[in-house]
Amino acid sequence: MMGLAQILRILRGRALLFTAIVLLVVTAVGVVSLVSPKKYVSELALVVDVQGNDPMKEAALSPALVPTHLATQTEIIRSRNVATKVIEKMGLATDPAVVEAYRESGSDADLNSWLVENVLLAVDAKTARSSNIIRISYTSTDPNTAAAMANAFADAYIQTSLELKVDPARRQVTWYEQQVSQLRGELVAAQQRLAKYQSDHGVLGVDDARMDVENARLQEISNQLVNVQAAMFDANSRTQQITSSEQLDSLPDLMKNPTIQNLKAELARAESKLAEVSGRYGVNHPQYIASAAEVTSLKSKLNMEIGVTRGSLVQNAAIARRQVGDVQKALEEQKDRIIALKRQQDELSVLKRDIESARGAYDAALQQANQTKLESRVDRTNVAILNAAMPPLMPASPRILLNLVIGLAAGVMLAVGLILTLEVSNRRLRSAEDLADFTDLPVLAELPALPAAARRHGRREARRALKLQPTTA
Repeated sequence: MMGLAQILRILRGRALLFTAIVLLVVTAVGVVSLVSPKKYVSELALVVDVQGNDPMKEAALSPALVPTHLATQTEIIRSRNVATKVIEKMGLATDPAVVEAYRESGSDADLNSWLVENVLLAVDAKTARSSNIIRISYTSTDPNTAAAMANAFADAYIQTSLELKVDPARRQVTWYEQQVSQLRGELVAAQQRLAKYQSDHGVLGVDDARMDVENARLQEISNQLVNVQAAMFDANSRTQQITSSEQLDSLPDLMKNPTIQNLKAELARAESKLAEVSGRYGVNHPQYIASAAEVTSLKSKLNMEIGVTRGSLVQNAAIARRQVGDVQKALEEQKDRIIALKRQQDELSVLKRDIESARGAYDAALQQANQTKLESRVDRTNVAILNAAMPPLMPASPRILLNLVIGLAAGVMLAVGLILTLEVSNRRLRSAEDLADFTDLPVLAELPALPAAARRHGRREARRALKLQPTTA
């Protein structure tokens, strides 16, 4: 195993070879750097708004989603869709130089695919940490082309971002318009059903006030029925009493009748007179005949008056029964009317709820349709160009100084590796340690190195001696 001091002695012994290798590598790197075509990189900065300043959005983007959103935007920038727009905008497909380069490439792909692949190889998009800025860079052999392509990529990306936001809304507008038209038809149909029902039943509506009036009328009829039923029961009872009773004098209706009472009084007086006359005269006496005729006349009148009273009671009972029937009929009709009103109220409520439901669905769909229609007309995005790309003044590659430094480092490593390989294959003695390693014997003495002048003099003397030495035949 070689130590560092031994390696340094080997390099010092082969200094000429070391220098030659390093110079050769550095020269080759320099020549390649000078010969290589210059490449220019133009960069553009975009700022992405994630604070929710878009009027069509409701809230800002969550901070946790910002990196994902920006990474998605960089992928969109490097997409084939954006590259195709750049190619169309820059007219690369019709550029004679580009077409000639495509033919020389011998690619099996079509021109557009070849252009997309090469354009995407030259573009790069990246974001910085804790920043909403996206940087687009484009590499080209011409600085103006690099700047123009970077700006074209920014414009194509903004256009694509707008399309990604607007195109779905435009596709949804047609669907929402169909839904709005259908819901409008359902609302009109519900309104027509309500109008037809009101026309068929002759009602405009059943409110609580009308129901209260009808219920009050029902209560009034019920009270009236109770009264007429009581009157009917009383009339039936009085009729039954005057029809079945044998003691008419004790009946209240007869006792309250002044005509009957007068006739009774006159009849009693006539009978008393007849009794008095019958005691004096015979039955054929004119006074007796007159008194008897008077009694008979009064009895006839009394019976007639009692009959009239009985007939009046019977008639009143019949009238009371008819009134009870009429009131009961009116009560049933009122009940049917209230039931019909409640049924109408329920049916009207159902029809009105259908209208409200249809109107709610129609309003919601119309609002969403208007929102979607507005979104389909948006002509701005949350992306803006912060710094436009400018033609670079200095090429990004080749970097001659950096390449020379790298070449120097590579040359040094190559020279060290090659010299150590040669040293291992043809080992030389360069110190007392090497001698001890070769012979496994201890070194007893070491002569000091001669001065440089003495070494040069010795080499000259040795060469002179070699020239003076005779040659053998």
